[in-house]
Amino acid sequence: MPQSLVDPVEQTATPVVEIGACLKAARDRLGVTVVQAAERLRLDASVIEALENERFELLGAPVYVRGHLRRYADFLGEPGAPLQERYAGMQESAVQPDLTQAPRQMGRQQPRSLLWPVVLVSGLVVLVGIVWWALGAQPAP
Repeated sequence: MPQSLVDPVEQTATPVVEIGACLKAARDRLGVTVVQAAERLRLDASVIEALENERFELLGAPVYVRGHLRRYADFLGEPGAPLQERYAGMQESAVQPDLTQAPRQMGRQQPRSLLWPVVLVSGLVVLVGIVWWALGAQPAP
């Protein structure tokens, strides 16, 4: 039976260990290596290592991290809810960037970016003119 993430003295839902330490301890209890866990979950070993080292930024958006946490906890036989709550708490405490202050690109195109379309259209007009002139300039019998 997996050890609980809850301090038995306090009997609260407050995690007493970090997410990565809990996952690594559960994996060690099962006697599974990182590579074996990755193979069974059909993941790259770097995903397991990122989870156990709490390098969640390597896994992409929080939705992917939550999914990996859930699957890995299920595989290890650990209750996933406390891990998810701990991760959610980490996300809430993280400073979110203010995207309203991000620099915006001007909507106007540079004049050079219009150069090639103008050259191509001009060349096409000249080519059509030459073909039209060549077909109309045949000698009369």
